[in-house]
Amino acid sequence: YCCANPCEDLMGQLESSIRAPHSTPEEIMRLVSTMSTPSAASNRTLSPALARKLEDVADHHEGLVPLHGRLFAQWMHFAYPHECPYPHLAGTTKISVEGSEEAGLKLSWSEAEMRSYVESSSNSTKGTGCDMQDPEQ
Repeated sequence: YCCANPCEDLMGQLESSIRAPHSTPEEIMRLVSTMSTPSAASNRTLSPALARKLEDVADHHEGLVPLHGRLFAQWMHFAYPHECPYPHLAGTTKISVEGSEEAGLKLSWSEAEMRSYVESSSNSTKGTGCDMQDPEQ
């Protein structure tokens, strides 16, 4: 991979310590309070509001926090705002590149435009080792 993701490193530390797909809020708080990053010191005291948010996640899941759910990812963003991205709900964000329209860049294409591109470029890849023969099954 090209770029390090500090949130993945933090999640890896949690996964190594917990060794289960879910844990109690208390265990997560204990572990997270000891994990340091450039923006968060180790042995820090997490705020009562952050503890309550984690307990709310557990309340939705019979007392345990699933480590790979969106709500926990959201909590990790609040615990580590510089390291963990906010996990938006699918379909609620839109890519915006400043100046893209003025520069003639398109961010989306119609189905007809995509088909036209694929059909026009399919002849140029013949013999290059890029020929896709079978559809995925």
